[in-house]
Parts: sequence; C-alpha cells; structure tokens
Amino acid sequence: MTVCDLTHAYHETSGGIRTYLDAKRRYILEQTDHTHALIVPAETDRIRREGRALTIEIGAPHIPGAAPYRWFANPRKVREALAYAAPEVIELGTYFMPTEWQPAFAVRKARRKANKPSIVSICTHTDFADSYAEGYGAKVFGQTVGKGIGRAAWGYVKRLIRATDCAAAPSPAQAAEFQRRGLDVALASYGVDTQTFAPEAASAAVREELAIPEGALFLVYAGRLDSEKRTDTMVAAVRRVNDTRPAVLVMVGEGPHRDRLAAEQAEGAPIRVLPYLTSKSALARLLASADLYLTAGPYETFGLSVAEAQACGLPVVGVQAGALIERVPEGLGLLGPVDDDRAMATHILEVAEHRHAMGQAARAKVVEQYSWDATFRAMFGLYEQSLASTS
Repeated sequence: MTVCDLTHAYHETSGGIRTYLDAKRRYILEQTDHTHALIVPAETDRIRREGRALTIEIGAPHIPGAAPYRWFANPRKVREALAYAAPEVIELGTYFMPTEWQPAFAVRKARRKANKPSIVSICTHTDFADSYAEGYGAKVFGQTVGKGIGRAAWGYVKRLIRATDCAAAPSPAQAAEFQRRGLDVALASYGVDTQTFAPEAASAAVREELAIPEGALFLVYAGRLDSEKRTDTMVAAVRRVNDTRPAVLVMVGEGPHRDRLAAEQAEGAPIRVLPYLTSKSALARLLASADLYLTAGPYETFGLSVAEAQACGLPVVGVQAGALIERVPEGLGLLGPVDDDRAMATHILEVAEHRHAMGQAARAKVVEQYSWDATFRAMFGLYEQSLASTS
C-alpha cells in the first residue's frame, strides 16, 4: 500500500506538521512494508525516490505575508503528482486549501472508476475555523464579522470532512469539538521522541553560549514568530518579570516577527532570538538546559513543542486555551488568560519556585502518554477500516 501525504505546511523551518510527517515516514519505513509518498510545494519541481520513500516537490509561490510557506498555485500539477504516486491513501494535512482537496478528490474518483482502492483522509493539524478564519477575520473586521466568518468556515470544514473517508484529530478536545458538531473524527494523539527529548540532553555550556547571566531565569519558546503565537505577550511578560528578578527568554524559530524581535534584542530587551533549529538533538539540548517553557498562543491543536519541552523536564507557563488545557494540567505549570502579560509574569515567578518538581512530573506524563507508534497504529487502523468499507 502507498500512503501519500499532501500539504503545503512542510518546509525546512516548519514545525509540528513536519515533525508528524517525518515520524510517520520513519514508522512506515521501519515498521511496515508500505510506501510513503510526500507531495509538498517548493522552489522548483523535483522528484526524489529512496527505496519506499517518494518525495514530490512542486514549484510554487510563497503565500503573501507568510513566507517561507508556499501554496499549490497549479492544481493540475498536484493531480499529476498524485497520479504518479498512485496511492491507496491520500491524507490531507492542510485540508482547507482548495488546490489540495480538489485534486485529491479527483484522483480518488478516477481510481475508483478504474476499480482501484482509494480513500482520502484528513488529519486536523490546524484549527482552521476558529484560529485562522474567525481569528484573523476578527482582527481585520472586528469581533462581530469575525464570528460570522468563523461560522461560515465551520460549514466549509463540515462539508470537507463529510466528503472524506476518515478523519483524525491530534487532541481529545479537538476530536470532541468535531464530534459535538456532528462529525465523525477519531483521536490520534501526536507522539514525542522521549529518547532525544530528555533531561539528559542538558548542557551547562548553553547559558554561556547565549550570554544568560548567572542566576537569571532561563525561559524558552520554540515555534513560529508571529501574531498567532502572541510573541509580543511573551516579551512583555518577561520584561515584567525583570522588575522582580533577572530573566531571559530564548525564542527559537522563524516568522514575520523575527526581524522586529531581533531589533528589540539589539536594543536591550531580555530576549535572545535564534534561528529555527533543524537538528532535533540541538533543540533538545536547548530545551533541557532551560528552567521553564513559555507559550502564549491560544490556538494550539496539540502543542507538540510544549510536549517536547515537558519531555526535557520543563514546567510550562501558558494560556488557558486550546490544547494547552490538556497539555498542562495542575502540577505541571500554570495557565492564565489569553493576552494578559501581567498574569503571565506572575505565573512565571510562581512556577520558577517549583520548577524542579513540576518538570519531573511533566516528563513522567509525556513518557507515559505520548508515543508515535501509538499515533500511527491508530492512523493505519483508520486507513484499513476505510479501505475495507469502500472495497
């Protein structure tokens, strides 16, 4: 069987979706006899095949204002790539883009007409209706119009999910929300590589490398640097913490806020802005060397970077929203109101006093609950069930 993942959210500096797809490819190659195909936008057209791993890159432009993300501008090329890969399973990772789902449904129809097995699945990595549609709609047009856009987006999402053969969500809360809206969406939680992301990855040299003063709180955030992740809230909170005790926030990633944050660092802000770390071991070394993890984005569907930080033995300070409610129960950190830097600063100071016990508990929770093998056993169970029901 060939399983093909189609998404525009996979590139050199992307986050959770790339981690999921890299882990999925490893699982397929190491634990199954299946073939994995990956179709993504890139600078130019290119096909690479290594044994049972096929990667098809389609030349595509950047999404305006969201580089380095690109979008499939030519659905014909996507359809041709899918036909070339000839998959029994097509999984839509960014399912809300018409130039992705339209070719997928067209290829499914053609394969079934030729009596070849074919299903289309969705993994809801992103909270499209509430985060993107309503969130950005409200930012541009105000809350009332934003809510209307969100309702329309939910109608769109419902139609897409009902048109597919199976769908999965990475967190219980997200799966429950889909089910509350009458959609049959299964749960397939993400996993964490707890061998790489572990307290033992810490290095005392990291503080010196980043010029973090002795005795200062070492906070870390890894993810996209943009308004959705509320980078300004985090920086403001750390400024407030410095009114009480020294603290430095290390921010790792790329995004539209990066240059401005780097300028703030140059002007003396208590932050260090680092580029995206392609090496998981380098990221683990950084996380494990910190005192606590900070995050302010309200729209996390799972919070994979949070779970990786917890695996490294870090407590978390975040917001009472999205998947963070599941990731950070009592005893593993503190969550506060969205966009409230004062409350976040207070929580940073409180968690700092209990960071060792909280960090140990966080590590234990991740080791017990999050496994990539379990994730993909669940996904392949869905695929096989759907293929059997359509044969």
